[in-house]
Amino acid sequence: MTPSPATDGVQVEHVVAALRERMYGAISCLATLAALARYTDVDTNAWYRVIDVAVAAGGLWAAALLAEFIARLSVEGKAPRGHSAWAMLASSGQILQAAAAPAVILALAGFGVLDTPDAVWIAMWFLVAEMALIAFAAVHRAGLVWWQQIVAVLLLAGAGAAVVAVKMIAHH
Repeated sequence: MTPSPATDGVQVEHVVAALRERMYGAISCLATLAALARYTDVDTNAWYRVIDVAVAAGGLWAAALLAEFIARLSVEGKAPRGHSAWAMLASSGQILQAAAAPAVILALAGFGVLDTPDAVWIAMWFLVAEMALIAFAAVHRAGLVWWQQIVAVLLLAGAGAAVVAVKMIAHH
């Protein structure tokens, strides 16, 4: 069965919202970790960093959810229910998912597998790689020629890497 244009449009909007929130979550988590890197040394309890990431991601998630709720209430004249509410939760949940892997990496330091500063840096580079992967998936579908795809991915990944590089320079 071929989806109707209305169904297709809803699905496209859901995917756009999910990808937007995932990128927003990854960029915000990267910024949080970059700020924390300055105040993290081998004596820093890694569990505090896990809590820092969880609180930052949770706050951003709550803000995104509240903003979407208010926007829908304003435009639609009623609180989102059913599919709309589920789509809102699913897309905003991408913010939490973006912070999950960095939190796991930091938890490894909490269990003594890594030093806390190393875990913070690994988590930051993980996010840069994730952003590059998302960018690659996006530009691959955009119908750009191969060199334009490479430039687009390098620009996005480069922006994330620049955040990490500036923190590395400022940290040392």
